Amino acid sequence: MKKTLLALAIASISASAFAVDTSSQNSRNEDMFAFDPMHKDQFSVSGSVGVGGYYDTGSKAFYDDWATGLTLAVNYRNNRIVGYFETDLMLNYSTDPDAKAASSTDKHSGPATDVDKAWLGFDTGFGIASFGWENDTALDAIDGAGDNTYEFGASAGDASDAFNVVKFQGATNGFAYAVSYFETDDNHAKADKGVNGYVGIEQEIFNVYAGYETRDSDYDVYTVTGNVKLGELKLGANFWIEETDNGSSATDLTNTGYYVSAGYAVSEDLTLAAGYAGNTEEVGKTDTDYSYVNVAAMYTLAKNMDMGIDVRQDLDAGGADEETYVFAAGYYYF
Repeated sequence: MKKTLLALAIASISASAFAVDTSSQNSRNEDMFAFDPMHKDQFSVSGSVGVGGYYDTGSKAFYDDWATGLTLAVNYRNNRIVGYFETDLMLNYSTDPDAKAASSTDKHSGPATDVDKAWLGFDTGFGIASFGWENDTALDAIDGAGDNTYEFGASAGDASDAFNVVKFQGATNGFAYAVSYFETDDNHAKADKGVNGYVGIEQEIFNVYAGYETRDSDYDVYTVTGNVKLGELKLGANFWIEETDNGSSATDLTNTGYYVSAGYAVSEDLTLAAGYAGNTEEVGKTDTDYSYVNVAAMYTLAKNMDMGIDVRQDLDAGGADEETYVFAAGYYYF
């Protein structure tokens, strides 16, 4: 499952705010290390208010898994010094406190807050070099590039949000690149440390990326993602291999998977999409297959309002009961 759409929307605001303008970098006539006195024009505030949630036929419960609430983001730029802070205030409701949200590790029900991102960086002209107490890792930007649906796309199990993230990310002349060091816990001594990154080609009609992640817990991820736009039709694919070394050939785990999707813009306001996911888990000599399909609809109500629904149906749950999952939400952006 992708992370909550509300967080994705704010992440896109952050990315666009600090996009590197390489076309004009040669004409700049500024001291790249100058730092002006701080004033209000250097700050901008954006955010989202969302109402949404999930239902699945296994728990038969309704839960929002951080989909309903308020997200506030503050962007900062002073010459080449940039910064970003994002916090979530979420309702986090559930009709069944013991229900498991499909990919969440947070089982409690009730209002909650979280500082989702906090980082400070330097715009080199070719990318942003940054350090974040908490931030997205490099690979998180592209691991789902092949997903055209609303919520239930599948991609590599990278670290995503992490702590003490040192990152460099940029793009120039159609070539994209990023690398990051991260820790999976805010406790440095207990955290799993890792490095990930990607290289890619970005063009008007297609994008393709290759990424890699490794952690000191003997966990490695290899991924290739991409998409192509053919008029009103957009196609995408994610491929990945996850390897976990558990100390013996009988317990080592390899997860090989793929997700393909298509989205079609029926009108300026309405997009329909569908996807198919398949993966195989190999533990020793035992293989277990999983697969599902999902269909989605996304509708733009106004320039700063949209809504969507995504329905996922398990085809093969690896011997468990095949379940149906539904996600629906609406968001207002400011």
